[in-house]
Amino acid sequence: MVNTMTTKHFTSRAEVVESLKQERDLAGANLSGLDLSGMKLTALNMKGADLHDANLAHAMLAGAEMREVNLANANLADARIFGANLQSANLRGAKLHAALMGGVDLQSADLTGADLSASRLMGVGVDDADFSDVDTTDAHAAGVAWSEAKVQPAQLPAAIQPPRWLPLLFASLGIVLTLFFFFRMRRRAV
Repeated sequence: MVNTMTTKHFTSRAEVVESLKQERDLAGANLSGLDLSGMKLTALNMKGADLHDANLAHAMLAGAEMREVNLANANLADARIFGANLQSANLRGAKLHAALMGGVDLQSADLTGADLSASRLMGVGVDDADFSDVDTTDAHAAGVAWSEAKVQPAQLPAAIQPPRWLPLLFASLGIVLTLFFFFRMRRRAV
């Protein structure tokens, strides 16, 4: 059987923007080396897309189907990645410095040599993912089962700590509720 499907090859950011006005499907597209910095790439099908060496710094990737995507050596510094399926993705050498990831599935992804320094990972699935030689300096994580990874980072990211003001908020809320019920009970007694 001959594959008659043609791969979309983009040569400029403007072409990508124009294409996204028509459809939300970039599956298998070649976007390698493009400057897509700061773009909002949400609710897209990008399965198997080639984004190696692309600049996605400060980009928003949300609700995207990105299984088997090639992000090798891509710049994802300060990117916001939420609810994305990155199963079996190639993130070898990707620059994810100060990236924020939440609800991302990295099952079987290859992050060998990636830079996750100063990043924040919350509720990220890492089953069978490879974190060999990953830089996690100043990275923080919560809700990540590192023991499920194929290869864990040499230095696990520190646990995300709640903000210092959070206990004060709960204490204040407790005082307000106590006063509310005290005056309510007193009013019923009268």
